[in-house]
Amino acid sequence: MTLELTLVGDTQIIATRQFAAPPSLVYRAHIDPQIIRKWMVGSDGWTIDTISVDARVGGEFTYRYNGPDNDSFAITGTFMELDPGQRILHIERMLMPDPTPDNRIETVFDAQGSGTLMTMTMTLPDAETRQMLMDMGIQTGMEGSYAGLDDAVSG
Repeated sequence: MTLELTLVGDTQIIATRQFAAPPSLVYRAHIDPQIIRKWMVGSDGWTIDTISVDARVGGEFTYRYNGPDNDSFAITGTFMELDPGQRILHIERMLMPDPTPDNRIETVFDAQGSGTLMTMTMTLPDAETRQMLMDMGIQTGMEGSYAGLDDAVSG
């Protein structure tokens, strides 16, 4: 049940992962700040200190992280479409401190037996931005968080 990343063309990353919980719970874990706090921790040594989520079309979200050596960054975005229990479409950017280009992310939650297959398609503006995310270790950070999500919704 580990995260798998597939590169498509020059601008897309497709991330897939299975979860033991049903789609409604995995979806909720992406929009409920209390659940997000339990799992969206990123890489080792980083903590999330601020979560703000307005889960409606046009609503915005912000996650602020603190890391080793007083490093920090934030992820902000806007929800474009929400299909409860099934799909989230949003625009996301990282503030490091300057904002990265917009990342269009579609996350689909498909029932698979008693669990969920999550497919997240990230569409970036160019190959350079996609490579920057890959170089930052996106797979390691995401898998660490998703293992926590699995624990948060399976318990």
